[in-house]
Amino acid sequence: MPHIFVGGDSFSPSAMTKNGNVVTGAPNVWTVVGGWTADTVGYPGSVVSGNGLQAQGGAAAAPLIANVVFSGAGMVGTFQARLLVGTTVVATSAAISGMSGTLVVNTTAPIAAGEVVTIELTHTVSSSLWYATITGGAVTFLRIG
Repeated sequence: MPHIFVGGDSFSPSAMTKNGNVVTGAPNVWTVVGGWTADTVGYPGSVVSGNGLQAQGGAAAAPLIANVVFSGAGMVGTFQARLLVGTTVVATSAAISGMSGTLVVNTTAPIAAGEVVTIELTHTVSSSLWYATITGGAVTFLRIG
């Protein structure tokens, strides 16, 4: 009896963490959060591509989770983060009103091998003197899988 083997992409989890603190961008627009380091210790093979995390294989419903920690805003504002797979927005965090907090985006989305996942942030703080700072290190991260 003949056998048919259907191959598929293998999938391995990936992660990146924020490399250093960065001031949030202009208000009321979605701005890509840049400056990342691949977490190759916890997630071998992870690759940062541009300002995003490259998928190690494809999946019909890849788990995506991001934490964006911010603080130091000089006035109360509303903050939100969202995830994009390629150029498609796949999830947006709840809005946080305040001067500091943690934005969490947690979803599943289809992803192809090599696609890049990025985080964008928006806020309503009107003066650049009062913008918040995104905290670098392991507390601000993106994971695929």
